[in-house]
Amino acid sequence: MKMTTKLLFGRVIKVHIESSKYKTDISGDDLHIEFEVNFDDDEKPNQSTISIYNLSKTSISRITKDSSVILQAGYRSDYGVLVQGKISNVVTNRNGVDKITTITLLEGQDYTSEKTPKAITFKKGTKAEVIIKKLVKLLGVSLAEFKLPKNVVYKKGYSVTGQIENNLVEVVKDCGAALYWRRGKMVIRSITEGTDENFLLEESTGLIDSPETFEEDDTKGYTAKCLLQHRITTASIIEIRSKTANGKYRAKKGKHVCNGSDFYTEVDVV
Repeated sequence: MKMTTKLLFGRVIKVHIESSKYKTDISGDDLHIEFEVNFDDDEKPNQSTISIYNLSKTSISRITKDSSVILQAGYRSDYGVLVQGKISNVVTNRNGVDKITTITLLEGQDYTSEKTPKAITFKKGTKAEVIIKKLVKLLGVSLAEFKLPKNVVYKKGYSVTGQIENNLVEVVKDCGAALYWRRGKMVIRSITEGTDENFLLEESTGLIDSPETFEEDDTKGYTAKCLLQHRITTASIIEIRSKTANGKYRAKKGKHVCNGSDFYTEVDVV
């Protein structure tokens, strides 16, 4: 998809908050909203923040920890989900005449506290796929993508003890796959695979300056900055045309930022 900058006008920000007792939709048309949404391809849920200005006292009292949040952003002609997750903290402070409610959310679900009360034993010759499906079911996760590079056979069997998520990550890695969150949904597949967004990023579609090279550990790639683009998130496959980077790349990590006049996406691609 090629979208010219002529269509990238009229910011759209929509926040949906829902709990068992309360549901609301807040629009950037009605209230000033700022955010920073982080994404990457490791297994830990990312933390993001949404700041909403001058909510009513009643609304503030109803926005509580563990409520579900979906943040969408973009432009009148094109917007989409940036992140969804659970509220981990809510704080309201005053700054001059403004009352700012800052919502901190964790993408997807945090399963670090989920433990098995007793060992779960899988018999000799059990395949990794069977173990992963069992652990995912125990956690109550709905996988957005599940594809193993190799389906390892545990000849001596496998025993699950302690934190379920740690065991899940171990089995996933044994299969040469990675576990990460993508727009609030869990994905298990090869770290080299991605989701083709059919999107061309160049100057006319919002690219700001030419991407710069980066090197981190054993990874080399480019850091690109563009007008906020909801299609770019963990493992998005995008095409870039610029003076420095040209070709198809996978998004490794980045952030979406809305802060005052800033409305951009920054991403490391490999």
